[in-house]
Amino acid sequence: MDDAFLFICQTSRHPAFGLAIPIGSFIPFGMLNASFLSVLSLSLLACLANSGVLRGSDALQTDPPFDWSVNQHQAKQAKWILGALKDWRKTLPSSPHKALRVVYFHPSDRPPLKNYLERWDAIMSDMQDFYRSEMEYLNYGKVTITLERENGKLKLHQVRGKSKDDGSYTYKSGGKIREEVFASLKKKGIDPNRETILIVCGLSKTEGKKVTIYSPYYGMGANHNRGICFTADMEWLSVEGLKPDPSKTILQVKEHRDYEPFTLARFNTIYLGGAIHDLGHGLSLPHNLATKSEALRGTALMGAGNYTYRKEWRQKGKGSFLTHASAVRLLAHPLFGGTIDGSATPNEVDYLDLNATHEKDSIHIRGRIRSSIPALAMIAYNDRENKGQRGYGVNQDYDATTWVSVLSPKNEFRIRIGELREGNHEIRLVSVHTDGSTSTKRLHYSRAEGNTDLQKISKQIDNIIAKPSDR
Repeated sequence: MDDAFLFICQTSRHPAFGLAIPIGSFIPFGMLNASFLSVLSLSLLACLANSGVLRGSDALQTDPPFDWSVNQHQAKQAKWILGALKDWRKTLPSSPHKALRVVYFHPSDRPPLKNYLERWDAIMSDMQDFYRSEMEYLNYGKVTITLERENGKLKLHQVRGKSKDDGSYTYKSGGKIREEVFASLKKKGIDPNRETILIVCGLSKTEGKKVTIYSPYYGMGANHNRGICFTADMEWLSVEGLKPDPSKTILQVKEHRDYEPFTLARFNTIYLGGAIHDLGHGLSLPHNLATKSEALRGTALMGAGNYTYRKEWRQKGKGSFLTHASAVRLLAHPLFGGTIDGSATPNEVDYLDLNATHEKDSIHIRGRIRSSIPALAMIAYNDRENKGQRGYGVNQDYDATTWVSVLSPKNEFRIRIGELREGNHEIRLVSVHTDGSTSTKRLHYSRAEGNTDLQKISKQIDNIIAKPSDR
């Protein structure tokens, strides 16, 4: 076999030779011995790992190895994620910051409600304060949503509807109102399909302390480039109304059911909380449930946080807060410090490695991705299928806990999902990218009597992993 050679795919140092054997070397088989072959076998494994043949995130190691202790503390994760985002944004051309468009819609035969501009200027400023304080608490600095302002005040794009206030507009009129708002914005040279829009609807009636609401109140499809959400305006709605009320005012409020009594503070908590919750949907945030450790702070805004907004202001318990998962997605969103130009490029995401294991009442997911837009973080939404629930769609995900991982310089991630519960589950594995875009893969597992079954995940991973020809 003296005329046979072995090709070296990775630099190796052999003690018998006392020198490094470089990549691309051809070694005659006659020079090989057992000691040399043992070293060579390690080189071959490393070569395979670098070629992507070995599956699993451990197949590819950084040099020096990435310190995964950064994943064990939220503050360390935040520092890593924020640094990566700042580095990417430095590469973008200078352009104006993208701002939320706030529209005030009212029927053709009714003007906007009393003091609407002053009240909504204060309301949106309060939402800015909420986001700012939550992002700072999570170690991302005083970053918050960008608002359009004119002469120091909130800019409200006033849109007069085509129909009268005669029952033509109801809770189900979101599509109709959307069309009328879009037509108005286009006349101003604004492309509504590339904007995030909050539509405040003056669709309520107030007679003393009696309030009737018939406005759309929800978010619609959204991503990092566009989004739309509706909220209602009422004359009793104000930031001041969130604070202790010495007058002990009781309102009678009717929306979907008959009239119900509300204290002024509870009224404002629920309806302003609903506004910022649905704005979250307009910013592409899904529902989620606080983990046990997160719940020490209160209620997740994108869970049932619309019922607890600013409760702490009047010593009525803990208020609402942002989970880390929601904060990461907002951090990257163009409305939170990004620019108009930063989100125009299509993003393609491939999973090069992915595996899932069950260890000590936790599911560990490890993997490696490749994307055309740099990835900042990975989030796992662990969503249980509840009794009577079909699938894991909109409004069936309030109980999804979230688990975050940074990405190493080689785009590896490690997620530990804890607090496992009985039943069928969907894990939505979401990559969050520097331009605010996201990409989602779905995995399914079940758990019964303390035993976790990952068989479905194993099969689904085979369909997610990029084929060798695509690498």
